[in-house]
Amino acid sequence: MQTYDKLWKGIIEDLFEEFLEMFFPDLIEKIDFSKGFEFLDQELSLLFPESTGKNRAVDKLVKVYLKDGTEEWILVHLEVQGYPDQTFEKRMFTSFYRVLDRFDKEITALAIFTDKQPDYKPNVYERDFHGTKLRYEYRTYKVLGQDKGNLLESNNPFALVILATLVAIEKKNAKDDELMRIKWYLARLLFERNYEKKAIISVFEFINFYIRFEDKKNYAIFAKEISSTFQNQRFNMGIVDILVEDARQEGIEKGIEKGIEK
Repeated sequence: MQTYDKLWKGIIEDLFEEFLEMFFPDLIEKIDFSKGFEFLDQELSLLFPESTGKNRAVDKLVKVYLKDGTEEWILVHLEVQGYPDQTFEKRMFTSFYRVLDRFDKEITALAIFTDKQPDYKPNVYERDFHGTKLRYEYRTYKVLGQDKGNLLESNNPFALVILATLVAIEKKNAKDDELMRIKWYLARLLFERNYEKKAIISVFEFINFYIRFEDKKNYAIFAKEISSTFQNQRFNMGIVDILVEDARQEGIEKGIEKGIEK
């Protein structure tokens, strides 16, 4: 589970604008990306000193700037939730009020659910005690409920990230041969689309390591076959060399963990 979390955190950092386009289409038009954005990881560690690793309530907190010319900014609060948790709604609210108390800025929150429970999608935290009421709602995105046809039609590279996550959920116990065919299909879609090199590398590594082979040597085999097939595409050979080297070095379980964290 730690590996999956790190992959999500990495892809969000690498392709943050594409992430916003995918999950916050109503917000994207208001952001001035020429001013950049800032991941507030250090601030999060101070806000949640009691939480570490996979139990940390907030995965990513990002400061973005608006197009109206002011210095006002929005905090985007994200959490990838891969397992049902009875305390999840309260943790989302705790994250909200701590961030609000520290920064006093507008906050939009999103929970991405990557679990296998179709009906699990908590989106509200409520308290009601003798006339004192509280209701906190936040955005949710359930990977298991997404339409594959719509994802395939999307030109956003994050659609392939969602598809890879969906495959990992539905095909967890599949044999390596079947997973190899599925990953090859997703990789072909990735390499045939007009994405920048950075997006291709990031999404490929997500696909390769999120959909897990039982035999760890298949990671390098898969990347090598991809490189030999697509080496004459519009990008130069540097990208496929990177993919092969990454897969070769991550060919054992400890290597995968170390490489993703790096």
